[in-house]
Amino acid sequence: MRWQYVSFVLGISLCLIGAFLMFEGNILEENNTGWAIVIGIVGIGLIATSGVRLLKPKKS
Repeated sequence: MRWQYVSFVLGISLCLIGAFLMFEGNILEENNTGWAIVIGIVGIGLIATSGVRLLKPKKS
């Protein structure tokens, strides 16, 4: 159960890093938008496969 949260937090951090690279665009005088897209997709994949639920299901 602990690894699910580690994967979730790692995915969120990768998405934030990808967003920062996309926002800046020219870090180290290179065009990093391609890397930013790949990092963001990997982050979203980690979030999706982590199995962490933020909302509890409604009771009927």
